[in-house]
Amino acid sequence: MSSDSQNKPNPSEETGVADVRVVREKIALLYDGDLRKHVAETNRIVEPLIEKLGLKQGIPPRRDDRRSGTEG
Repeated sequence: MSSDSQNKPNPSEETGVADVRVVREKIALLYDGDLRKHVAETNRIVEPLIEKLGLKQGIPPRRDDRRSGTEG
């Protein structure tokens, strides 16, 4: 067996969290750990596409002013 196959985790032990962690590390490397740069570039790319495709921003849910009675 090669050393690469020995370092890979068993797929049954992988989780969604592990997948996200790997992607987060790759993004951090691309942007020197600055998440704001990543968000700004993503918005710069996505916003014109949203406009071009005629997509609308979601409407935020109405704020429900009723209280549960458990809040101080």
